[in-house]
Amino acid sequence: MIFVFHNSKKIIRIEGGNNQYLINDKTIGEVLFDLAEEFPNKVIVWCLIEWESFLNRDSISEIIHHNKMMISFHPYFSNYINDGIGYIDNGSILIINKEVSFFTWQMSSVVGAVSAAVLNSIAEKIDSKKEQLDYLLNSIAKIGMPIGLVCCSEPSLLNTKIHIQKGTSSNNYNLFKFVRQHYSIKWVFVLFLSFLFYEKKIQLLPLFRSFYFKKIKWNRNIFDTIVIKSNKKVSATNEIDVIIPTIGRASYLKDVLFDLRDQTHLPKKVIIVEQNTLPNSTSELDFLNKEKWPFSIEHIFTHQAGACNARNIALSKVSSEWVFLNDDDNRISNDVIERTLMQCNQYGAEVVMNNYPMQFEQNDFDKVHQTTIFGSGCSFVKSSYLNKVCFDSKYEFSYGEDFDYGMQLRNNGADVIYLPQPSILHLKAPIGGFRIKPVFPWDSDAIRPIPSPTIMLNYLKYKTKQQILGYKFIFFYNLFIKKVNQNPIVFFRKTNLHWKASLNWATKLMRND
Repeated sequence: MIFVFHNSKKIIRIEGGNNQYLINDKTIGEVLFDLAEEFPNKVIVWCLIEWESFLNRDSISEIIHHNKMMISFHPYFSNYINDGIGYIDNGSILIINKEVSFFTWQMSSVVGAVSAAVLNSIAEKIDSKKEQLDYLLNSIAKIGMPIGLVCCSEPSLLNTKIHIQKGTSSNNYNLFKFVRQHYSIKWVFVLFLSFLFYEKKIQLLPLFRSFYFKKIKWNRNIFDTIVIKSNKKVSATNEIDVIIPTIGRASYLKDVLFDLRDQTHLPKKVIIVEQNTLPNSTSELDFLNKEKWPFSIEHIFTHQAGACNARNIALSKVSSEWVFLNDDDNRISNDVIERTLMQCNQYGAEVVMNNYPMQFEQNDFDKVHQTTIFGSGCSFVKSSYLNKVCFDSKYEFSYGEDFDYGMQLRNNGADVIYLPQPSILHLKAPIGGFRIKPVFPWDSDAIRPIPSPTIMLNYLKYKTKQQILGYKFIFFYNLFIKKVNQNPIVFFRKTNLHWKASLNWATKLMRND
């Protein structure tokens, strides 16, 4: 392990490496890449000199548990890339929980570490290693994460619980430059208009200056030569239970159980929550007792409909080390459980989401990577998290419960990893019988809330103010271009009423927490 101490402008001291770099007129970024080339099997650690006394040296070898990782910690409320990034980036999670390990591309020069293998893989693709260190680190993470680089905010890099301090962010020149280099060019103009509409600021100079730069592109296979073998032990027994909520799809469920019966790694228990809202109804699943199963089946029948409720009931019955959140219209190959658990151990992952295509759907995401989404019908979760999270009933019969559940996991220190293989086929079967149309408290309102209040609830809980406004900008734009000949003033007033209705209901749902 090599430690590089700096003062934001230059290297102050190097431990475990070659101090000749101190006398060279090189930037911090250049030195990091030089050290990686000289010591390709090492982990390179950087630390702002004023935080050296807080550096938790002993934790780093455990935190960097495989070679395709970059971690850092920013002990300030603000991030380096300023909050304006939210206007054009709705896909990222920009509110970071700094109490736990939390996935993010927002890296920091204060303290961090990266495998030398990562730096060596991208060395030839970095046009300017002389960039200010914070900008360079954020750039690497932003481009690298979708193609397999694992990046996290890691508070345990510091050996004591730090009181988060006030800090400063980059200026708008760097913001526009960052957007130009890491997003499609249209987002530079959206950013300019967002500052104009929401902050009454005309950012002409940052806009024009951004045109001096071009988008950074890397080969999607750039990290493929890095062999991953995590030293983080995530499984002791590999025992797994499967949960399946079902309603009116007996024939589809039977196929799911047959797929589970053929697994090369059998589940210990399958927990089925069958719903039927008819008052005097009984189970349709007579085949559960007629067939022979190589696992135990716990069958729960309820008259209360709702996937959130059904999954919570099923999850409360889990007793194995892992749980597979399955659905009643899935089809899986016979090695899905075995291969998924193998990759959980390989990557040191405690929550994974398998590729979940419908029939004939093409998969554009072919790299194992951290993801902002979560699938309640295609995920494997370490059961130690189950007593900390639940499916929120506020989302019942509506949208957003999966994302909310994933965010609960992340806020408890879990990282959700996407696996392109093995995939789980989602048949998207016709809706089963015995269902009633849900009635929401806003159904009788004169002004219909649009978008759905539960989608807005997700934004209020997990997105920044700028992300909400950015979502509003794109939402309004997409609606308007569907009928581009309409009166824009009338359209805006009408749509804004629907938006405010959604915001009001989402706020009420928030208050009920």
